[in-house]
Amino acid sequence: MVPGRAERHPKPGAPGSRYARVLTSRISRRKVALLVRQLGVMVGAGLPLAESLSVLCRQEENRRLQAALERVARDVESGSSLAVAMNRHPRIFSRLAVAMTASGETGGRLDQSLLRLATELEKAAAVQQQVRGAFAYPLVVGAIGVLVVSVILWRVVPVFSELYAGLDAELPLLTRIVVDVSGSFGGWALLGGSALAGAAAGIAHLRRTEVGGAFCDRVALRIPLFGPLLRQAGTSRFCRTLSVLTEAGIPVLEGLEVARRAVGNRHLEAVIADVRPSVEAGSSLADPLRQTGLLSPMAVQMVGVGERTGELDASLEKVAEFYEDEVRRTTATILPLLEPLLILILGLVIGAIVIAMYLPIWTLVGRLA
Repeated sequence: MVPGRAERHPKPGAPGSRYARVLTSRISRRKVALLVRQLGVMVGAGLPLAESLSVLCRQEENRRLQAALERVARDVESGSSLAVAMNRHPRIFSRLAVAMTASGETGGRLDQSLLRLATELEKAAAVQQQVRGAFAYPLVVGAIGVLVVSVILWRVVPVFSELYAGLDAELPLLTRIVVDVSGSFGGWALLGGSALAGAAAGIAHLRRTEVGGAFCDRVALRIPLFGPLLRQAGTSRFCRTLSVLTEAGIPVLEGLEVARRAVGNRHLEAVIADVRPSVEAGSSLADPLRQTGLLSPMAVQMVGVGERTGELDASLEKVAEFYEDEVRRTTATILPLLEPLLILILGLVIGAIVIAMYLPIWTLVGRLA
């Protein structure tokens, strides 16, 4: 059982809560995986746990992580178990990390549990990096495109506008549109920037609420191309987490709760939550999973076979590997599709502006000829 349930969420005004917010934000999964692996190696080599934590504290360069490690080391020296000490820092150590550590301490194989945990954290970090990479590319290209178009409208188009103002001739419709947009660009830029900032703040506030966060996550799953990617990544995290916990001897019901929180999408978390009542009532895990539609029929069948053969952890690991492969294939498909599409859109916008600026000159030359 995961220790310290009452300690998992300290009161907002408690020192532990403030400590966690200030000192433990933005610690990457790869960083935590490396830390856990080093701790497992030292414990496996026979070094006392408190001394191993002190070594990690001294060599850690990230001040936030170093401060958290010092707190964990002090708690362990005071007689607390490592799992309970880690549980006081939920922004660094996930429920999976706490559960695996508790299982290792209970079974007398802490070093093996820590090394296995490090491996799983590294795999989760790899999947997360692939998903972020797929989202980062269109955002970067889009930002560059907006910047280029803004510079053209702000600095280049006014030069042509002054030139055409002295011709005292009617400009083509496309040219007039671009000139008008350029003339009011400052006001539109301010209005658009304010609208984007307001929308971002509103979405951020909405995501902090339980209902709003579930709604945003549900909408994210319906985004073309990216929605399936998010679903595959969340499913792989769920299956891998449940596999590791089952292998560690943690009951399925408790493993479901921990694995549900590891998905990273509140809509999927709510879907997985519907599985627990059926399992509590004595149903197999495969049947309610089939009803949720979260897993493919083949994956559900693998889970069912694992339950019947007593190798549920191995079956779940295979399912997790299947969905991780799907994440890699999806990202490999998305990027080649997005690259020409974004370049085409950017080229059409810039091309239209260039044509609009030179169209009066071409018209004038044609008339003179």
